[in-house]
Amino acid sequence: MPKAARSQEDIELIREKILDAALAIISEHGFKFFSMRKLASSLSMSATTIYNYYSNKDELYLMILTRGFDMLYKDLFEIFNTRENPLERLRDMVSSYVSFGTKNANYYNIMFTSDAPKYRDYIGTDIEPVAYFEKETALQLVDIAAQVIQELAGTDHGISMNDARYLAIKLWSFLHGIIALSNSRVLREVDDNPEKIIERIIEDIIQLFISKEVLHE
Repeated sequence: MPKAARSQEDIELIREKILDAALAIISEHGFKFFSMRKLASSLSMSATTIYNYYSNKDELYLMILTRGFDMLYKDLFEIFNTRENPLERLRDMVSSYVSFGTKNANYYNIMFTSDAPKYRDYIGTDIEPVAYFEKETALQLVDIAAQVIQELAGTDHGISMNDARYLAIKLWSFLHGIIALSNSRVLREVDDNPEKIIERIIEDIIQLFISKEVLHE
C-alpha cells in the first residue's frame, strides 16, 4: 500500500524544523562551515530527505534571513500602526530593534554581521529570485524607519525621502554598535548593568539624533 502523502501542515512543520536546525548550525559555526550533510546529521535524517524541502544550503540560508527580517519588520510595523505620535513611534521602534538584536542574537548575527553571501552574490544564479525576495523583505526596515523620520521632521523642516533614508541608515549604524557590544558580551565586562546602559544610550541617541539631524536645532 502506497505511503499516504503528507498534509500541507505537516510539510510546513518539517520545513520549519529544518530551518530551525540550519539556523542553529549557521549561528554556531558560520555559513562557511554549514553543509547539508551536517544539517542532516543534526536532524537524524538523510540529506536526500532535506532536498525534498529545500534545493540547497543557499536557499536555506536565504530563507533564514527572510524569516528574521520578516519577524523584525512585523515588530516595527505593529508599533508604526499603534503609535500616533512620531516621536513615540521612533523611540519604541528603536527600542524594539535593539531588543530584537539582543534577544535574537542567533538571527541578528546572521542577518547583519556574518560574512556570508548577499543578494549581489546570487545575481545570475538559479536562486536569484529567492535572494531578491530576501533583499526586498530586508529593505522594508529602512523604508519604515525613513517614513517615521520624515514624519517626525514635519513640514517645517522638510526632509526628502532620500535624506530620510540616509538618516535611517545613520541611526541604524549607531544601534548596530550597541547590539554588537551586547551580543559579544563586551558590554557586560565593562559594566555590571548593561541593560541600564543600553536604555540610557538609546535615549541619548534619540535626543541627539532628533535635535541635530532631524530638527536641526
